[in-house]
Amino acid sequence: MHNFKSSIAILGLLSTSTAPVYADVYDVLRNTKPPQNLTYNDVQGPVAGDPGPTSVKATTTLRDEAFKELLNKTFPLKPVQIEELHREYDKSQVAINASPNAPPQPRASTLTIDLSPGATPPVIRLATGFVTSIVFMDSTGQPWPVADYNLGNPGGFNIKWDNKTNTLFIQSTKDHITGNMAVRLAELETPIMISIVTGQKDVDYRIDFQVPGNGPNATAPVLDHALPQAASHALLSALDGVPPVGSIELKMAKDYGRAWAYNGKLLFRTKLTLLSPAWTSSVSSADGTRVYELMQTPLILASLNGKTIKIELTGL
Repeated sequence: MHNFKSSIAILGLLSTSTAPVYADVYDVLRNTKPPQNLTYNDVQGPVAGDPGPTSVKATTTLRDEAFKELLNKTFPLKPVQIEELHREYDKSQVAINASPNAPPQPRASTLTIDLSPGATPPVIRLATGFVTSIVFMDSTGQPWPVADYNLGNPGGFNIKWDNKTNTLFIQSTKDHITGNMAVRLAELETPIMISIVTGQKDVDYRIDFQVPGNGPNATAPVLDHALPQAASHALLSALDGVPPVGSIELKMAKDYGRAWAYNGKLLFRTKLTLLSPAWTSSVSSADGTRVYELMQTPLILASLNGKTIKIELTGL
């Protein structure tokens, strides 16, 4: 009788070790139930020291399956796919931020302000993403400080000023808009009106506005009268380094500047101080560059650091 009960107990233990086991981790990650014939060893893996079943195909435990499923959920994309995703995202950003037209060409120029009634206001060309500096100078080339300004379309343009200098920084915040601005200079009663346009092929990086008259910082007067309109355009063009239409450039012995024969006169662009012959008109920029209009001559006397030098011209 004792042996019969012992045999029953051993059979019960054997049946327990081979009973189906449902793993919680399997149910959570896979949301399914394992096959009914899985055993405890299938879930936990072989016991240390136990060679396990000697089948040809290795047995994959339920823990391995759960880890693979977790790995797929955490990192669903392969490294190659992630790299391809980055490349496609970069292409889309290039397309989104690309301008439908070619980038505008940068320009820098000098313009003369005409304060007479009925005169056409000067125009500055802006572009979204580009800052334009506006510099105001008097007829002697000295800075003319800004006293105040007002924008006609403040929602379409952004302007900066330090409340003390002669320079304004302006940029457009929208494409294909227009507007204007009024600028008051220190000790100048007449406001300067400027038209603003965007969406052009060119964009003004810098514009130097030369205002007729002497500002608060003026040096000795350069002109005792306003420049004739035709002469002012030629001088300002030469000041920008652009030969006036119809002019002939002359050669110099040394690099003291540039000179052109134009309309029976001589235009001399230099940073030197002209001594002889006497000049009839002159304009200058903020960096000290000056253009003189004088009679045609093959020899010019100028001052360089207090020393008088001779400049020979050929090509007349």
